[in-house]
Amino acid sequence: MPDATRYPHPQDVANLILYLQTELALFEQWAAQEGIPSAALRPIERSQEALRRAVDQLELREWYRELTYGFRDQLGRLEEWL
Repeated sequence: MPDATRYPHPQDVANLILYLQTELALFEQWAAQEGIPSAALRPIERSQEALRRAVDQLELREWYRELTYGFRDQLGRLEEWL
């Protein structure tokens, strides 16, 4: 009998999407600091849009919301400590 558990787990997929979005955002910030033309960043923008759509298409919104809430909470605590 096949295992009924979804694999990969939706939380893992949401976490991967959040990780990719974070890395792309860091690259965008670096590119802005280096003066890279915005036209060169269009593929990054399209990737970000596709990842946002994927959250809904893959029905990951609940997991994604939970992960981003936890991420924001950790950042808030870090800012308090600094």
